[in-house]
Amino acid sequence: MDRSEHHKQSAARFQPKILLPTMAAVKATSAAAAVFLLLLAVLVAPPAGVLAADDDGTTHLSFFMHDIVSGSNPTAVQVIKGPGSTTAPALGMSFGDTTVVDDALTETSSPTSAALGRMQGFYMLSSQSGPVLMVCANLLLTSGDHNGSTIAVLGRDDTAADVRELAVVGGTGKFRMASGYVLWKTSSMKGADATVQLDVYLTTGNGTTIDAAAPVSPADGSSGSSGSGSGSKASSGARTGGGWVRACAVAVVVAVVGSSWVW
Repeated sequence: MDRSEHHKQSAARFQPKILLPTMAAVKATSAAAAVFLLLLAVLVAPPAGVLAADDDGTTHLSFFMHDIVSGSNPTAVQVIKGPGSTTAPALGMSFGDTTVVDDALTETSSPTSAALGRMQGFYMLSSQSGPVLMVCANLLLTSGDHNGSTIAVLGRDDTAADVRELAVVGGTGKFRMASGYVLWKTSSMKGADATVQLDVYLTTGNGTTIDAAAPVSPADGSSGSSGSGSGSKASSGARTGGGWVRACAVAVVVAVVGSSWVW
């Protein structure tokens, strides 16, 4: 065998083989990637009613309030009747009229959509010349990560305006020491019954300003016991618990899907 023939056989013997994935493997990998991205989007999505948490720490919540004064089971009941004549015909109210409310908060304008909480408090007609209410109420959240937390709202509601701004003056649970504002917009009216869209923008106080020995509310995930350090630990756990659950779930999905990518 001459030298050139020997080199050809040696080159053929040591030539690397390139293994290409089969079409079935490519399709399986693409499907697995699509499932992974879908599950990841679901896991990191905020719960219903919570739209975003901005970089500056502002939380945005959105829901619809249903103020029902008619029918056999109203959620708004007048408890004080003012002495004067009607000054707000559209509302059927006069100066001084006071109404106590326990209104439903839902995900959409439909009263049968997902329940997110209740608005509990009162409003009164505080103007002698127009349909202006003074509102004092707590927004009690009953679903998701904010279950049991409240947002305290106080302000002037000029029902003739398209959009009104009321103040967030406090809160409990996940919204302890909250401050911010609520954009209040009438979605629909049926007689005196109203559906109102609420967009809440708030921030909460820095945890270092809270006394660690202060009792922790049940909404923070504690039985209410106090003691040095116990308050801050329970509060911190409530804030970070949801994040750990999502992180663990993402890790499991990555491990399962990753195994299907091995050809």
